[in-house]
This record gives sequence, structure tokens and C-alpha cells, in this order.
Amino acid sequence: MKLRYFIDYVLNENEDRFIPVGIWIQNIDDLGADIFYQDDDSDEYWEATFVINRLVESRSFPPPLGFLEYHQGQAGYKGMRSRIFEEETDLGYDQFMRKTLKKFVAGEG
Repeated sequence: MKLRYFIDYVLNENEDRFIPVGIWIQNIDDLGADIFYQDDDSDEYWEATFVINRLVESRSFPPPLGFLEYHQGQAGYKGMRSRIFEEETDLGYDQFMRKTLKKFVAGEG
């Protein structure tokens, strides 16, 4: 399957740098979408979860093609979001998100 994604970063004020904390993905083939965050109690996680839940509750799921582009520009004042990447994978959503975020955390992204 072909996935599009961006990485969500937050400012680590102690180290004065942005660190990767989450990933948003969208499947190009079926337009499914999902999120994964290292800390499922962070403000960023809850914000992303709210977005996904709002889509489902309003029956707007799957999201439209501009979904990632719109939310890419919506990072909070202590955050930023990467460019949108496209990648072909045979992994499921969960495996792909964990593996990809781990790669960015390790500085390999």
C-alpha cells in the first residue's frame, strides 16, 4: 500500500530543539488515516485523536485528499510538522507508524 505521512515535533526547551513525538498517516489507496504518538497522554496525542474522532463522528471518514496538507499547517506554537512523505509499504498501519517514528527519533529520518 502507498502511504503519505508527516512527523509531528514539539520543542524540547531543555535541549532547545524540536523532537519527533508522533506520526499522522493517510493511505492513498483507500484514504484511510491514523495517528501514533509515543506518549498517549500528551497534548499532541489528544489533539490528533480529537481530529480523527471528529471525522468519524461526522461521517467524514475517510478524510479528503487534502487532509494531511491542512493539518500539517496546524501545529501548535511549541510544535512543527515535517514535510509530507510518500512511501510504499507492505507493513500494516501500526507497524509502519511505530517503525517510521522510531527511525525519526533515532535521527535517521
